Amino acid sequence: MITKANLKDLSALYNIEREVFSNDPFSMSKSSIQYHIIKNELYKIELDGVIAGYILWLKRKKYYRLYSLAIGNDFQNRGFAKKLLEYSFENLIDRDFSLEVKVLNETAINLYKKFGFEIKKVLKDYYEECDGYLMYKKEFKA
Repeated sequence: MITKANLKDLSALYNIEREVFSNDPFSMSKSSIQYHIIKNELYKIELDGVIAGYILWLKRKKYYRLYSLAIGNDFQNRGFAKKLLEYSFENLIDRDFSLEVKVLNETAINLYKKFGFEIKKVLKDYYEECDGYLMYKKEFKA
């Protein structure tokens, strides 16, 4: 089940953040996650009452920026990231979408391309160990 995260989820979300991004300088603190629960669009996916992962979108004037997508190690390779993206695009409307991703993260890049994201720019030295891509997706208008 996918729902909007609330403050009761803070500890579980922080544990996923630490597990998935343990060596990442961009990893969020507990207070940062708390801020995003209140101010932005943070969706969680649960399996049998356990939070398996989350997706965090920052709302900008003309677009949503994918800030973080994390699936706990015990729940990976089950399609949860795909489900979170599908849910996001059904619920976040009237704006385009952007994200940054490591050029080395081919799994994520391929997933984003399946959802219509295109590489717009190489971000030199964006990450500590490699370059990044800026990817963008136009909102579908009927």
